[in-house]
Amino acid sequence: MLRIALCDDDFNFMQELHQKLIQWYQESDNSRNISVSEFSDSSYLARTIDSGSSFDLLFVDIEMPKMNGMELAKHIRARLPMAMIIFLTSHSEFSMEGYKFGALRYIPKLDMARQLPEALAAVEAEFAKLESRFLTVRRYSDMMRIPYQEIVYVHHVLRTSEIATLNLGIIKDNRGLKEIHGQLGDERFIYIDRSTFVNLDHIRQIKGSEVILRNSEHLPISRQMLTKVKYTINRMWGD
Repeated sequence: MLRIALCDDDFNFMQELHQKLIQWYQESDNSRNISVSEFSDSSYLARTIDSGSSFDLLFVDIEMPKMNGMELAKHIRARLPMAMIIFLTSHSEFSMEGYKFGALRYIPKLDMARQLPEALAAVEAEFAKLESRFLTVRRYSDMMRIPYQEIVYVHHVLRTSEIATLNLGIIKDNRGLKEIHGQLGDERFIYIDRSTFVNLDHIRQIKGSEVILRNSEHLPISRQMLTKVKYTINRMWGD
């Protein structure tokens, strides 16, 4: 399921964009299911993300009251580092500033019909790259591949590493944490104590000496690592 958020204070334009998205995915060869949520208030979208909601793709109007599109994009990037952002603009000229927040495209509203299909094709190409990244797990005679984005956290119990996933349950691996972490080779995976590392994409917040995950699970951070964990998350979230 591809979770899409639209944020624009022009209700009629947002409705038109919503319909074009549904039409493109219905008519394309892509079999991906989508869900589309509409937000006319950028601050409300920011609060929705803070409360734990997650989106894969966000269309953001640059000119919004209260919190403008650039400010919202910074907020999104801090909380949803892997989400894709497409800016919507009423002007033919646009600032390069948006690319600092990892914007995939700018779409002029007056040229949406022509530019939206190309932008969505680029989105699907990017998702294909992400989905091609897997952790290969071997246990006895069994072998499976777990997409990186499926991994919530990994911790070591007795002589086994347990990989907690979004949709695949707990998967056991005979290797140690250090070897698994090294195979992942991605800075999104950070240690919170000697026996656990977590996927930054699934952290909602740090509260006291715990990380709160987007599935509402709480994991303790060791006292020795608390300062380093907070520093790493603040650096990567950009706060």
